[in-house]
Amino acid sequence: MSYKMFLLMRKEFLQFMRNIPLLLIVLYCSTLDIDSAGDVSMDVKNFPVGVYDLDHSVQSRELIGKLQHPYFNVSHIIHRESDVKQLIESGKASMVIVVPEGFGKKINSYTTAEVQAIVDGSMSNASQMALNYLSNITYMHNFDLLTTRWQVSNISKDIIPYVDFSVRYFFNQNLNDKWTFCFQEFLMSITLIGVLLTATAMVNEKQFGTIEQLMVAPLKTHEIMISKIVPMMAILFISMFIAVFTILVPVEKMPIMGNIWAFFFVSVLYFFSIAGIGLFISTISSNLSETVLFSLLVLIPIMFLSGTSVAPEVLPGWVRALMHLSPLKYYLDLSNGIFFKGNSLVSMWKLVVGLMVIGASAFSFGAARFRKVFQ
Repeated sequence: MSYKMFLLMRKEFLQFMRNIPLLLIVLYCSTLDIDSAGDVSMDVKNFPVGVYDLDHSVQSRELIGKLQHPYFNVSHIIHRESDVKQLIESGKASMVIVVPEGFGKKINSYTTAEVQAIVDGSMSNASQMALNYLSNITYMHNFDLLTTRWQVSNISKDIIPYVDFSVRYFFNQNLNDKWTFCFQEFLMSITLIGVLLTATAMVNEKQFGTIEQLMVAPLKTHEIMISKIVPMMAILFISMFIAVFTILVPVEKMPIMGNIWAFFFVSVLYFFSIAGIGLFISTISSNLSETVLFSLLVLIPIMFLSGTSVAPEVLPGWVRALMHLSPLKYYLDLSNGIFFKGNSLVSMWKLVVGLMVIGASAFSFGAARFRKVFQ
């Protein structure tokens, strides 16, 4: 590396430190943005429920009394049938429990008693989870009836035949939503920062009118390109280090089951992909506003096709085929394998090769475009 390249790298680093808005964006994406993503949860909490009790018996009140916080919030007691539809349509209640007449008599006579649950289907995921919770509540209520009201001993209860199933989760046994959301936000933030840093490194020269001085400098095109990319990759590594060792591990208690150096190696491969995208954006942008706009236009499909927001199984076949063109998909699978599963790079060699191919293609395309524009 020549002394002139070193001076240009030093200039890029100092220029970044003086760019307060960009510096604040990087710091925010590396800390507060990732931490705030942990507040998002897929668990159902305070699900608004209306109760239409036509029986008004002790048995119906016992069942309704099991709909407790934090999962359910019995916010409405219904006295007219017409109010059921009105509550659901207005959104004041997402579920209505209808207890028919004779519910208590059927239980006392040892016959099957039914309860109706009317759920707002427009909230498909939350409604499905709420129904699962309600199913578990009624399941446990049945066993309470066996041991208390029907005086079935615990020993007899254990020999009563019934179908049971047990679910065992690997890698995230407690289904901690914070780990998933924080980690996905971390990877998307790294992608956004990497593209913006690489693109703005060259766009700043255009915006401040120093591009002509750079083009007549005694440096070749590839030396200028390297001088722009290396400092930005160093800054990206620093922001990634801050995110992992100040937010993900100490604050969110996220485990690192695999080799952290394997993750850094994979990150280097991924940085070449997003650096190529950043170089391409820098050739079609003339100021920072255009850079941000073009970055969003490019990053949205990359993130959508990575599987972070939408599961690949629910996408059409041709969209799943396009997912193999998203470098974030390979980076996400590799990072999940290292952090949560403890996989080695050898066991994930296909993903590593795929990321290398995508990274080399994206960087080659961006570099070729950069040479063509700035020669």
